Amino acid sequence: MKRIAKISTGIIAGFVLIFATTAFVISDPKPDFEKRNINLSDYFSVSKIESDNSRIGTFKTAVKFQMKNYNNLEKEFYGQEIIISGNPNVDRILIGITNNLISRIEIWNNKKLVKVKEIGFFNKMTWGDTQTMTVQFYDETNTKYAEKSGISMRFFEGQGIFGDIGGTRLDLTNYGNFNGDKTIKLFSKSIDSEKASKPKFLDFKIWKNHQSFD
Repeated sequence: MKRIAKISTGIIAGFVLIFATTAFVISDPKPDFEKRNINLSDYFSVSKIESDNSRIGTFKTAVKFQMKNYNNLEKEFYGQEIIISGNPNVDRILIGITNNLISRIEIWNNKKLVKVKEIGFFNKMTWGDTQTMTVQFYDETNTKYAEKSGISMRFFEGQGIFGDIGGTRLDLTNYGNFNGDKTIKLFSKSIDSEKASKPKFLDFKIWKNHQSFD
């Protein structure tokens, strides 16, 4: 029995090593844009970023997130805002997390909230630790999902292999054309009042025309 247990443990360890090695090998390449210190007032235009990647109509972002003060009774929302040009149905998409442990997407147009999607976290979050928030976006010009558009978000700790905390996605195909310029900024807002806490955002990255493996 001991020998069987040792063999089983060895097999499991081998699978873990293979999985970890594979994840490292197929990890994202160097980003096309990176800014270590960022402010909530910073704007980043995807169209102005130069890239050698070939996945037209896609981009991925990543940012480090840290928030110590979460004992606020008011509901707050933190994340990335994508400002859309040339779409009469959508001019802003907000995607991220709330302080009551929910992944959230907001669709806005002409200062009106068009749609909200929320889903609870599926793993524990430790406030004060540093987590990573990644967003992937593709419009109808992409080749992988031809004539479709969508957005997704992952929120995780560490490398994300076993540290996923939350995430969400939304099919945008029925909301019109998204192939115009996309501008990105970070945000922190209260859903219940005018003021919101300010989390720490660091190391913001953009991969343009790139389809990630995650």
